[in-house]
Amino acid sequence: MRKIFEAHPLRTGMACLFILSFIALQISNFYAPLSIHERNKKEFSRINVSNPGEFTFAVFGDNKGNYSFFEPLLKDVGRDKEMAFAVDSGDLVNSGEKRQYRLFLNQIRDLSIPLLTAIGNHDLNNGGSYNYQEIFGSTYYAFQVGQSYFIVLDATTESGFDKIERKWLEEELQKSQACKARLIFMHVPPFDPRGNGFHKCLNDGEDLLDLFRRYKVTHLFASHIHGYFSGVWEDIPYTITGGGGGRLQGSDPQHFFHHYVKVHVNHGNVELTVRRINSAGIAAGFFDLLKDYALDWGLLLGAGVVLLTVGLTIKKQKST
Repeated sequence: MRKIFEAHPLRTGMACLFILSFIALQISNFYAPLSIHERNKKEFSRINVSNPGEFTFAVFGDNKGNYSFFEPLLKDVGRDKEMAFAVDSGDLVNSGEKRQYRLFLNQIRDLSIPLLTAIGNHDLNNGGSYNYQEIFGSTYYAFQVGQSYFIVLDATTESGFDKIERKWLEEELQKSQACKARLIFMHVPPFDPRGNGFHKCLNDGEDLLDLFRRYKVTHLFASHIHGYFSGVWEDIPYTITGGGGGRLQGSDPQHFFHHYVKVHVNHGNVELTVRRINSAGIAAGFFDLLKDYALDWGLLLGAGVVLLTVGLTIKKQKST
């Protein structure tokens, strides 16, 4: 190696520089502090509705950093002039590394309306809870839009809520009684609409549903199940919207398709419209992936080209 460096100092030096830059980039992507903090509060402050009793927003979940479906979804939401804001009900990324959160923030960068988020179980992986809070703030929070009260929960494990969040939730439900509508957003639902053979729900779901009944929750939104289900469960109107981009968990076309939900609130009444999303295609997903990793690929390609020229030069010198 020393002889190669002495014979070709410029080329080997350039190759080392490319490789070291690539390593530094990876360390930065995974460990460097993020510049965005308390994003949910900032996004909420941007919400503007002209009529406090009537407005429209979007809900989706389980996008998991997908390119082929999530980016067409965002474009469709952004084109709709009625949309005041959107709520992502969790699993923003496939795992909670800072690099994946950076890519998620890059995906939503051009969305013209505010986007609020809930935390999902995939967002917790690899230190994701800390990373989520560093970017978005508290994992559960509440806000009011017009005459509607929004409660966003930290429901990331099927084992259920801790006592602190459970107490906070009841206090927020008490506050919400002055509003015409009470809307709950969570990742793991309190029940599984597919029946007893499935277990993608909270263990303390019955207690939670009882709480929602007592405080007259207008509508419950969840995800975690990669599909679409909507109806009334033990007097609680609900919608599970987990079709934001993750792999679908069934083949029934009535329930398993990529989509988001358009929600129209009209003086306490909630009307839903399901919007199906078609894939942008493998090619579009590939080019989006290439765009997000352009610097990485460029550094590796540069190192490879330089090393290749060094190898060809050495081979040529040996043959002469």
